[in-house]
Amino acid sequence: MNRSFFFTPFSPVVILFMATFFLLAKKASCTDPQFLACESKSCGDQKISFPFHIQNAQDDFCGYPGFNVSCNEKNKTVLSLSNNEYIIQEIDYQSQSLRVSNAAGFGKNTSCIPQIQNISLIDDRFRQSTTRTGLFFFYNCNSTLLGNDSELLKHKFDCSGESANVSTVAMLDDDPLLGSASEKCGAGVVAPVDVHRGENVSIGKMLERGFVLNWEASNCSVCEESGGRCGFNNATYQFKCFCPDRPHARSCKSGEYFFSSFPVLKFYLLLESAG
Repeated sequence: MNRSFFFTPFSPVVILFMATFFLLAKKASCTDPQFLACESKSCGDQKISFPFHIQNAQDDFCGYPGFNVSCNEKNKTVLSLSNNEYIIQEIDYQSQSLRVSNAAGFGKNTSCIPQIQNISLIDDRFRQSTTRTGLFFFYNCNSTLLGNDSELLKHKFDCSGESANVSTVAMLDDDPLLGSASEKCGAGVVAPVDVHRGENVSIGKMLERGFVLNWEASNCSVCEESGGRCGFNNATYQFKCFCPDRPHARSCKSGEYFFSSFPVLKFYLLLESAG
Protein backbone atom coordinates (compact mmCIF):
# COMPACT_ATOMS: atom_id res chain seq x y z
CA MET A 1 0.00 0.00 0.00
CA ASN A 2 1.28 3.48 -0.86
CA ARG A 3 2.25 5.10 2.43
CA SER A 4 2.31 8.60 0.93
CA PHE A 5 -1.45 8.27 0.31
CA PHE A 6 -2.06 8.45 4.06
CA PHE A 7 0.03 11.61 4.54
CA THR A 8 -1.18 13.91 1.78
CA PRO A 9 -3.06 17.04 3.01
CA PHE A 10 -6.41 15.50 2.08
CA SER A 11 -5.68 11.93 3.07
CA PRO A 12 -8.22 10.03 5.24
CA VAL A 13 -5.79 9.95 8.17
CA VAL A 14 -5.17 13.70 8.16
CA ILE A 15 -8.87 14.49 7.80
CA LEU A 16 -9.73 12.00 10.54
CA PHE A 17 -7.07 13.39 12.84
CA MET A 18 -8.15 17.01 12.34
CA ALA A 19 -11.85 16.23 12.76
CA THR A 20 -11.21 14.27 15.93
CA PHE A 21 -8.93 16.97 17.31
CA PHE A 22 -11.60 19.66 16.87
CA LEU A 23 -14.33 17.41 18.29
CA LEU A 24 -12.31 16.67 21.41
CA ALA A 25 -11.31 20.32 21.77
CA LYS A 26 -14.95 21.37 21.56
CA LYS A 27 -15.91 18.69 24.06
CA ALA A 28 -13.27 19.90 26.52
CA SER A 29 -14.28 23.57 26.21
CA CYS A 30 -18.05 22.97 26.54
CA THR A 31 -18.46 21.44 29.97
CA ASP A 32 -22.09 20.62 30.70
CA PRO A 33 -23.65 23.42 32.82
CA GLN A 34 -25.51 20.96 35.06
CA PHE A 35 -22.23 19.24 35.89
CA LEU A 36 -20.76 22.60 36.89
CA ALA A 37 -23.85 23.59 38.88
CA CYS A 38 -23.85 20.44 41.02
CA GLU A 39 -20.41 20.78 42.53
CA SER A 40 -20.47 19.98 46.26
CA LYS A 41 -20.77 22.96 48.58
CA SER A 42 -20.09 23.45 52.27
CA CYS A 43 -22.13 24.88 55.11
CA GLY A 44 -19.88 25.25 58.11
CA ASP A 45 -18.07 21.94 58.55
CA GLN A 46 -20.67 19.97 56.58
CA LYS A 47 -20.05 18.91 52.97
CA ILE A 48 -23.37 19.08 51.12
CA SER A 49 -23.81 16.89 48.07
CA PHE A 50 -26.42 14.53 46.58
CA PRO A 51 -29.02 13.62 47.74
CA PHE A 52 -28.93 16.95 49.64
CA HIS A 53 -28.81 20.39 48.09
CA ILE A 54 -28.67 23.85 49.66
CA GLN A 55 -31.63 26.12 48.96
CA ASN A 56 -30.70 29.34 47.17
CA ALA A 57 -27.15 28.07 46.69
CA GLN A 58 -27.67 25.01 44.48
CA ASP A 59 -30.22 24.17 41.81
CA ASP A 60 -33.05 21.79 42.69
CA PHE A 61 -31.84 19.26 40.11
CA CYS A 62 -28.66 18.76 42.17
CA GLY A 63 -30.56 16.95 44.91
CA TYR A 64 -33.20 14.33 45.49
CA PRO A 65 -36.79 15.58 46.09
CA GLY A 66 -37.37 16.36 49.77
CA PHE A 67 -33.66 16.62 50.62
CA ASN A 68 -33.31 20.39 50.49
CA VAL A 69 -31.43 21.98 53.39
CA SER A 70 -30.54 25.54 54.32
CA CYS A 71 -27.51 27.23 55.83
CA ASN A 72 -28.53 29.51 58.71
CA GLU A 73 -26.94 32.70 60.02
CA LYS A 74 -24.72 30.68 62.37
CA ASN A 75 -23.40 28.62 59.44
CA LYS A 76 -25.26 25.51 60.58
CA THR A 77 -26.96 23.13 58.17
CA VAL A 78 -30.72 22.99 58.80
CA LEU A 79 -33.12 20.23 57.73
CA SER A 80 -36.88 20.86 58.05
CA LEU A 81 -39.09 17.92 58.99
CA SER A 82 -42.78 18.12 59.93
CA ASN A 83 -42.61 21.84 60.80
CA ASN A 84 -39.55 21.33 63.00
CA GLU A 85 -36.06 22.54 62.19
CA TYR A 86 -33.16 20.20 62.90
CA ILE A 87 -29.46 21.03 62.96
CA ILE A 88 -27.41 18.50 60.99
CA GLN A 89 -24.35 17.64 63.07
CA GLU A 90 -22.91 14.92 60.87
CA ILE A 91 -23.60 13.29 57.49
CA ASP A 92 -22.32 9.83 56.60
CA TYR A 93 -22.86 9.42 52.86
CA GLN A 94 -21.53 5.87 52.83
CA SER A 95 -24.01 4.53 55.39
CA GLN A 96 -26.74 6.98 54.26
CA SER A 97 -27.29 8.34 57.74
CA LEU A 98 -27.10 11.68 59.53
CA ARG A 99 -27.21 12.91 63.11
CA VAL A 100 -29.63 15.75 63.78
CA SER A 101 -30.65 17.83 66.79
CA ASN A 102 -33.84 19.80 67.31
CA ALA A 103 -32.89 23.40 66.56
CA ALA A 104 -35.16 24.66 69.36
CA GLY A 105 -32.87 23.10 71.96
CA PHE A 106 -29.53 23.22 70.14
CA GLY A 107 -26.82 25.35 71.76
CA LYS A 108 -29.22 26.85 74.30
CA ASN A 109 -27.39 27.53 77.57
CA THR A 110 -30.50 27.25 79.70
CA SER A 111 -32.25 24.71 81.89
CA CYS A 112 -35.66 25.66 80.46
CA ILE A 113 -36.92 23.20 77.84
CA PRO A 114 -38.19 24.93 74.68
CA GLN A 115 -41.55 24.14 73.16
CA ILE A 116 -41.10 21.46 70.49
CA GLN A 117 -43.42 19.43 68.30
CA ASN A 118 -43.68 15.74 67.53
CA ILE A 119 -41.61 14.56 64.58
CA SER A 120 -43.67 12.90 61.86
CA LEU A 121 -41.98 11.13 58.95
CA ILE A 122 -44.83 10.77 56.51
CA ASP A 123 -42.90 9.28 53.59
CA ASP A 124 -40.11 6.79 53.07
CA ARG A 125 -37.30 9.32 52.57
CA PHE A 126 -36.17 9.29 56.20
CA ARG A 127 -36.57 6.79 59.00
CA GLN A 128 -35.48 6.91 62.62
CA SER A 129 -32.74 4.63 63.88
CA THR A 130 -33.89 1.64 65.90
CA THR A 131 -31.50 2.66 68.71
CA ARG A 132 -33.37 5.88 69.50
CA THR A 133 -35.11 6.55 72.82
CA GLY A 134 -38.27 8.61 73.28
CA LEU A 135 -37.99 11.69 75.49
CA PHE A 136 -41.44 12.83 76.62
CA PHE A 137 -42.29 16.45 77.40
CA PHE A 138 -45.44 17.48 79.28
CA TYR A 139 -45.90 21.23 79.07
CA ASN A 140 -49.30 21.73 80.69
CA CYS A 141 -49.00 19.92 84.00
CA ASN A 142 -51.31 21.04 86.79
CA SER A 143 -48.94 22.44 89.40
CA THR A 144 -51.29 21.60 92.26
CA LEU A 145 -51.60 17.95 91.25
CA LEU A 146 -47.89 17.79 90.53
CA GLY A 147 -47.04 19.15 93.97
CA ASN A 148 -48.74 16.17 95.61
CA ASP A 149 -46.43 13.71 93.84
CA SER A 150 -42.93 13.98 95.28
CA GLU A 151 -41.46 11.49 92.76
CA LEU A 152 -42.93 13.26 89.75
CA LEU A 153 -41.67 16.61 91.04
CA LYS A 154 -38.11 15.36 90.40
CA HIS A 155 -38.86 15.59 86.66
CA LYS A 156 -40.18 19.15 86.84
CA PHE A 157 -38.46 22.07 85.14
CA ASP A 158 -38.69 25.61 86.45
CA CYS A 159 -38.82 28.10 83.59
CA SER A 160 -38.78 31.83 84.19
CA GLY A 161 -42.01 33.44 83.06
CA GLU A 162 -43.95 30.19 83.33
CA SER A 163 -47.40 30.39 84.92
CA ALA A 164 -47.59 29.41 88.59
CA ASN A 165 -50.46 27.06 87.74
CA VAL A 166 -48.66 25.22 84.95
CA SER A 167 -45.44 23.24 85.06
CA THR A 168 -43.22 21.36 82.60
CA VAL A 169 -42.15 17.75 83.11
CA ALA A 170 -39.74 15.64 81.03
CA MET A 171 -38.86 11.93 81.22
CA LEU A 172 -37.71 8.99 79.09
CA ASP A 173 -40.19 6.56 77.60
CA ASP A 174 -39.27 3.75 80.00
CA ASP A 175 -39.86 5.79 83.13
CA PRO A 176 -42.40 4.07 85.45
CA LEU A 177 -43.96 7.48 86.18
CA LEU A 178 -44.90 8.08 82.55
CA GLY A 179 -48.52 7.02 83.14
CA SER A 180 -48.85 9.25 86.18
CA ALA A 181 -47.44 12.22 84.26
CA SER A 182 -49.93 11.64 81.47
CA GLU A 183 -52.82 11.69 83.98
CA LYS A 184 -51.71 14.94 85.62
CA CYS A 185 -50.55 16.72 82.48
CA GLY A 186 -52.52 15.42 79.52
CA ALA A 187 -51.00 14.66 76.12
CA GLY A 188 -47.24 14.84 75.83
CA VAL A 189 -44.79 15.54 73.03
CA VAL A 190 -42.07 13.00 72.30
CA ALA A 191 -38.62 13.82 70.96
CA PRO A 192 -36.29 11.04 69.77
CA VAL A 193 -32.88 11.10 71.45
CA ASP A 194 -29.81 8.90 71.39
CA VAL A 195 -29.09 7.97 75.00
CA HIS A 196 -27.84 4.89 76.78
CA ARG A 197 -30.09 3.47 79.47
CA GLY A 198 -28.92 4.50 82.92
CA GLU A 199 -26.70 7.26 81.54
CA ASN A 200 -26.68 10.38 83.73
CA VAL A 201 -27.14 13.09 81.11
CA SER A 202 -29.17 16.29 81.40
CA ILE A 203 -32.26 16.79 79.26
CA GLY A 204 -30.56 19.68 77.48
CA LYS A 205 -27.57 17.51 76.57
CA MET A 206 -29.87 14.78 75.29
CA LEU A 207 -31.58 17.23 72.97
CA GLU A 208 -28.27 18.66 71.79
CA ARG A 209 -26.80 15.22 71.10
CA GLY A 210 -29.85 14.47 68.97
CA PHE A 211 -30.52 11.24 67.14
CA VAL A 212 -29.71 9.37 63.93
CA LEU A 213 -31.82 9.35 60.79
CA ASN A 214 -31.32 6.96 57.89
CA TRP A 215 -32.36 7.98 54.39
CA GLU A 216 -33.55 6.31 51.21
CA ALA A 217 -32.64 7.88 47.86
CA SER A 218 -31.00 6.98 44.56
CA ASN A 219 -27.51 5.55 45.01
CA CYS A 220 -24.83 7.98 43.88
CA SER A 221 -21.69 5.85 44.15
CA VAL A 222 -21.56 4.51 40.56
CA CYS A 223 -21.95 7.99 39.10
CA GLU A 224 -19.35 9.55 41.41
CA GLU A 225 -16.83 6.76 40.79
CA SER A 226 -17.10 7.46 37.06
CA GLY A 227 -16.30 11.15 37.61
CA GLY A 228 -19.88 12.42 37.51
CA ARG A 229 -22.07 14.42 39.86
CA CYS A 230 -25.45 13.08 40.86
CA GLY A 231 -28.73 14.84 40.26
CA PHE A 232 -32.40 14.33 39.58
CA ASN A 233 -34.80 15.17 36.77
CA ASN A 234 -37.95 16.30 38.57
CA ALA A 235 -39.97 16.37 35.35
CA THR A 236 -39.42 12.68 34.61
CA TYR A 237 -38.72 11.75 38.25
CA GLN A 238 -35.51 9.97 37.27
CA PHE A 239 -31.97 9.92 38.63
CA LYS A 240 -29.36 11.61 36.44
CA CYS A 241 -25.59 11.40 36.37
CA PHE A 242 -24.29 14.79 35.27
CA CYS A 243 -20.99 14.37 33.44
CA PRO A 244 -18.62 16.90 31.84
CA ASP A 245 -19.96 16.08 28.35
CA ARG A 246 -23.72 15.68 29.06
CA PRO A 247 -26.18 14.01 31.46
CA HIS A 248 -26.13 10.22 31.52
CA ALA A 249 -28.60 7.77 33.00
CA ARG A 250 -26.30 6.18 35.57
CA SER A 251 -22.59 6.59 34.85
CA CYS A 252 -20.27 8.78 32.80
CA LYS A 253 -18.85 5.59 31.29
CA SER A 254 -22.10 4.72 29.55
CA GLY A 255 -22.28 5.70 25.86
CA GLU A 256 -18.62 6.67 25.57
CA TYR A 257 -17.49 8.11 22.29
CA PHE A 258 -15.48 5.81 20.04
CA PHE A 259 -12.46 8.07 19.94
CA SER A 260 -12.30 8.53 23.71
CA SER A 261 -11.79 4.78 24.15
CA PHE A 262 -9.76 4.28 20.96
CA PRO A 263 -7.14 7.08 20.80
CA VAL A 264 -6.46 8.72 17.46
CA LEU A 265 -2.73 8.10 17.77
CA LYS A 266 -3.34 4.38 18.15
CA PHE A 267 -5.54 4.39 15.02
CA TYR A 268 -2.89 6.41 13.19
CA LEU A 269 -0.14 3.94 14.06
CA LEU A 270 -2.27 1.00 12.97
CA LEU A 271 -2.82 2.56 9.55
CA GLU A 272 0.87 3.37 9.27
CA SER A 273 1.87 -0.20 10.09
CA ALA A 274 -0.66 -1.51 7.57
CA GLY A 275 1.20 0.36 4.85
